[in-house]
Amino acid sequence: MTTHPNKNNRTFVVNGSQVNKSTDPTTQATLAKYQFLYSLAGLVLGLASIIGGIYLFIQGVNGATDWSLKILGSESNIVQAAPGAILFVVGLFMVFVTRYKYKHIVAK
Repeated sequence: MTTHPNKNNRTFVVNGSQVNKSTDPTTQATLAKYQFLYSLAGLVLGLASIIGGIYLFIQGVNGATDWSLKILGSESNIVQAAPGAILFVVGLFMVFVTRYKYKHIVAK
């Protein structure tokens, strides 16, 4: 959900909260809290995936997986990778995507 920046001098962007400094402090605190909880959940799940990938790699789980992914102009290709490596990369991706992003913007 995005509102126009000039409409009531407020801007809200989901998954990366950008809040005008003049926004009610209670609203700012609530947005920051929920952005933190979202980031914490992504960090925990990502860490679990990373640890699971390392565990599979150490245990010597064999297999070959091909992965080709294209998202928003970015491309990822992994060829003949072990399942542990794929799980590790997915965990890193989850941690990166859900990192804590909260910033104030200055009203014009």
